[in-house]
Amino acid sequence: MNVSLFPRLLISALAILLAALPLQSTFSQPKDQPGEDGKNLDDACAKLRDFGKFYENPESTGLQSAKLFLSYQHQIGHIHGEDAAGKSFEDDFEEFRRFWMGLSGKVGTYWKFKAVSQLSNDRHNYPASSAGSYRQWGHETFRAANVTFDAGKFWDVTSVDSLELGYGRRTGRMADEWQRSSTVINCLERSSFSNKLWLYDKEKGNPMATWAKWKSGIHTFDTAVFSGTYEDYIGGWEDSKVYYASWLGDYSETSSYDLHEYWISFYKQDGSASEDHLAGGMDWAISFVNRIGNHPWALHSTLAFGDNGNLTKSGLTKNIDQQGDFWGVVLMPMYWIKEDRLKLVGRYLYQSSDQADGLNLNSRYAQLAGARDTTLNVNSGRGDSHHALYLGLNYYLCGENLKLISGVQYDDLSSAGATQYQGWTIGSSFRIWF
Repeated sequence: MNVSLFPRLLISALAILLAALPLQSTFSQPKDQPGEDGKNLDDACAKLRDFGKFYENPESTGLQSAKLFLSYQHQIGHIHGEDAAGKSFEDDFEEFRRFWMGLSGKVGTYWKFKAVSQLSNDRHNYPASSAGSYRQWGHETFRAANVTFDAGKFWDVTSVDSLELGYGRRTGRMADEWQRSSTVINCLERSSFSNKLWLYDKEKGNPMATWAKWKSGIHTFDTAVFSGTYEDYIGGWEDSKVYYASWLGDYSETSSYDLHEYWISFYKQDGSASEDHLAGGMDWAISFVNRIGNHPWALHSTLAFGDNGNLTKSGLTKNIDQQGDFWGVVLMPMYWIKEDRLKLVGRYLYQSSDQADGLNLNSRYAQLAGARDTTLNVNSGRGDSHHALYLGLNYYLCGENLKLISGVQYDDLSSAGATQYQGWTIGSSFRIWF
């Protein structure tokens, strides 16, 4: 591997960031700056955050509030690496990373609703021979589509602080990086290990579920049953079932840290051959998350274990090399270089599996490069041992609602002791949402 490439990639990442810094004089002055400019900025950011709010009538017995949601992310990336044969390669990418729209609101005193549609499917980076090359617009799937009922308030349950019942499509939260929306994640991409734990359906969306969530003091509990049945819209219960439970303990008020949380999540999948499965057919997984921090620094960590299962997402028998147990750890330190404006983000990942192909890299960008160049052999991004190191710089123009995320990552993937891929990726993304 050409280690001397790292300085060139890092310089490129800094150049992407510095190119945006002139915006600071017109749009992103520090919050504490006195004078009219600082006030105008606060007003502009507040308008962006509240842009989707178009109806509010808390006294109504019907619709009490309604808010539009929009998330747009545009991303560029570059990769330079070596495949299993030691062949050097590089490639560039540009895409509409996400374009989502939705509606949320409250009906009566006890009901809430939320629906978020994925409106883009950008595959123009892929060759036509790989399931098509296109940019497609229109409803693809729901990222969320559910209703919740405030049972604690309706039944005046005094034994808990809150009790929520829900039905519809939602996320099964496992790793730390999946316990927050894509609009507020800290890295350019979630780690491949956190994506492995995610309870995605066969089209990489959030599945159908029914759940109960309650809070008592510093403890929050979430229990759910997820369905493996996929539909573009709502879905049913004809396929596998996943039984999920999580506990969150927030000890921040009594800790010496400003932030001090623990989160344990577990799921077990029950399904038979020919049934669709969630999470690529995983049998079970358990994750332990810890978050600590004293401003301006924070450290988020995930330790998880699981079993890949013996069936694929479609219920077919999984290749023996992709079965077996796995485990991994993710450490993510963060530091505010300039409060609420410039954040340094690091991430270290190690994951391991019993079988030779029990792990899988993200599709961005090693697998994508392999699909575009059939002479490359990156083993479809699979292996049994994977190290990854990420360093990023986030520039916030209006908090999480308007920002630039840039980062560089080094990956080293091996299988049965032989290197399958090693290389650097660099990327930057413009992100806006309200």
